[in-house]
Amino acid sequence: MEMEKKKKSAWALLNPLEWIQAAFALLAAVFAPLLRWLGLLTPPSTDGFEDLTEADVDDAKQLAEEQEAAVDAITQQMSPAEVVRAYARADAAGRAEMDLRALDLAQQDWLLGLSEEDLSMLGMSTTSACARSLEAKEVRPAYPKAAAETEAPEILSTPSAEEIEQMKRDFVSARFRELFHAPGIPNTDPRFVPATVH
Repeated sequence: MEMEKKKKSAWALLNPLEWIQAAFALLAAVFAPLLRWLGLLTPPSTDGFEDLTEADVDDAKQLAEEQEAAVDAITQQMSPAEVVRAYARADAAGRAEMDLRALDLAQQDWLLGLSEEDLSMLGMSTTSACARSLEAKEVRPAYPKAAAETEAPEILSTPSAEEIEQMKRDFVSARFRELFHAPGIPNTDPRFVPATVH
C-alpha cells in the first residue's frame, strides 16, 4: 500500500531541516547508481517473489497455448446462433474476451450495439430464437417451455358419511385403549388423561 505524500506548505521551505533532507535526497539520487554498481548498496528486497525456473515458464506457456487452442476449437464448432447466445449469457469480462469470428461484421456490429436488457432477453432465449434474432438483426426472444411435472398430482376426494363415521369410531376406540389398559400395565403414552381422578 503506497503512502500518499503530504503537501508541504510554504512555511516548510524556511525550515533548515527540510534543506538538509533535500540535500541528502539529491546526493542519494546522484550517487545511488554508482554505489549500486560497485556493490556497496544492498540489493532490493525480493520477498514475495517466486523462485521460478525456465522449465516453470515453459510449462506455463505450454498450458496457456493448450487452453487457447481448446477455446479456439470450441468456438470454431459453435454456430453463429450459439455464439450470440453464449455472448448474451456471459458477464462483461467474458464478453470482452469472447471470439466473434463466427459472425460477419454486420452481425458483430448488431450484437455489440445491443443493450444490457436485450442481451439478458437473448441469454434466456433458445438457440433457434437467437438464430432468428441474428438473421433479422432485432431481438426476437422465445423462451423454452417449462418442463412438465413428472409426478401425477394427488387427487383429493371428499369422504362419504360412512367413512366419516368409521374415522370417528377409530378415534374413540384408540383413545379408549389409551385410557384403560389391562390391569398392571402402565400407560406409556398418556396424551389423553382424564381431567378428574377418583
